[in-house]
Amino acid sequence: MKRYIKHLMKGAEIRTDHFLRSQDKNPESIQYGGMHGDVAEAKTTIYHMATALSVYFKEDSRFYRNEALFDAIDLACGFVRKMQRENGSFDYPTCNFQSAADTSFCFKRLILGYRLLDKYGTGGDKTEVLKKKYLVIMQDALKAIRDGGFHTPNHRWGITAALLQGANLFAEDPAFADSLKKRAAQYLAEGVDEDEDGEYAERSTGNYNAVVNNAMFAIGQETGEELYYDYARKNLKMMLLYIDPDDTIFTQNSSRQDKGRAEYADKYFYQYLYAACLGDDGVFGGAAHKIIKDNMERGDIAPDCFPVIMTHDEMMKHEFTEYGFAESYRKYFKHSGVLRVKKEEYTYTVLNGKSSFLFFKTGSTAVCVKIGESCCEKRNFVPKTMEVNEQGCVLSEAFDSWYYLPFDEPQSTSDWWEMDQTKRKKLLPERLNTRLEIRELPEGLELHLKADGLKGLPLRLEICIPAGTTVENEHFYMKAEAGSGMILRDGCLQVKDSDRELVMGPGFGSHEFKGHYSGEEVNDSGFTVYCNEYTPLEKVFKICVK
Repeated sequence: MKRYIKHLMKGAEIRTDHFLRSQDKNPESIQYGGMHGDVAEAKTTIYHMATALSVYFKEDSRFYRNEALFDAIDLACGFVRKMQRENGSFDYPTCNFQSAADTSFCFKRLILGYRLLDKYGTGGDKTEVLKKKYLVIMQDALKAIRDGGFHTPNHRWGITAALLQGANLFAEDPAFADSLKKRAAQYLAEGVDEDEDGEYAERSTGNYNAVVNNAMFAIGQETGEELYYDYARKNLKMMLLYIDPDDTIFTQNSSRQDKGRAEYADKYFYQYLYAACLGDDGVFGGAAHKIIKDNMERGDIAPDCFPVIMTHDEMMKHEFTEYGFAESYRKYFKHSGVLRVKKEEYTYTVLNGKSSFLFFKTGSTAVCVKIGESCCEKRNFVPKTMEVNEQGCVLSEAFDSWYYLPFDEPQSTSDWWEMDQTKRKKLLPERLNTRLEIRELPEGLELHLKADGLKGLPLRLEICIPAGTTVENEHFYMKAEAGSGMILRDGCLQVKDSDRELVMGPGFGSHEFKGHYSGEEVNDSGFTVYCNEYTPLEKVFKICVK
């Protein structure tokens, strides 16, 4: 770790510069003392206060014992107290008010700042005064966390971690500490929402897995129970199977706002590092080493975890012996309906129950596969079953073309919206059966598509590729524009993106229908290659790395 401490410290210094520049110094402003933002909010300021304290106490930082910085932190503490409601809570003012969950996230960084003050401050100096201010804010915050509620699964564990940290911090007040422990016990009694694969309920690889892992580590620290460490370690091992060839996290299966967002695993760095310090078989240390080394070599700002590492001597002194992520893997996450496969030339992901069901990636070049099927209210093939085998999988779905029939009995109203439409019988003239078999090849995938039953439906195999790539074959050359597309009637297509080249085909184009005018999902951010045919059909299409 010694070689990366300066990089982590520099990242903390950059964030501290931002804290100082953004601090509102106008006494007449509602945001006075806090960081200026679109709305007055305590959380952003609280997070930056902990980071600022880490460089204030770091001997070789340019902010070491800087009086102006300390005064800015003290002023920010006053803003935080002003933003705290009478019941001790903090708002997330764009949607959550008197929020126990958001207060727990604030508490996470408040106690981190307090621990820095306690670990590195010298008795009798002004840090003791700031510590007391922190304690007043935290004690009131804990009352709100204890008495409030939550919205989402991960909120429970942020709340629980804060309650247990608070119970130990305020152990000298037995009645208060006991009330915190009792509420924490109620949450823990619900059981942790992690399946046998290490997946939490929200399936948020890009964000909330890290939030829950942090809470699990904190609960383990406060209770001394290894079980909670194990939850985090299990998820961290699972996360290694969600890293793509370009080292970004696959997020398309998330149920939260990180869905589709491509980012590196930087926020997991300190978690892998801490797991390695707890006892490592090389997997955690190797991942932590790769994350921070690659982050530094890319020239990115270091992850915002320096205050965490400053409070753990074992993390500061850790010696890396391994480097890297898993080079290959094959894992079917049954509960999530996700198949993840990483091979030498490419990685692909299959999602059951999603209209965007196949993602293929080589390097940073990613394509997505969908099937358009416009029938009644239906717009896309959405697999209902996924059968996984050693060389791929089979997706299938059956859908009835249908029409309402008149009611058998007169209704009490002529208002369509008040009628109970479930009482109508349906006419089901034909059924569309769609089957897609995905077969692995050394250089890519072979898609075997079969659709029958309903005759004459203009089906579309849709390959969504990144905008800005070069699309060509022996007859033409063009740049793929966002929101645009083309029908590949015959032959193969070469798709070039930076240093990567894909070959896909052969195409088919018996019709020119690209999607329904009503309710169609539109690929606005990328370019779509269509292969079109009427049902019944049976086609083979390849996507390969050249």
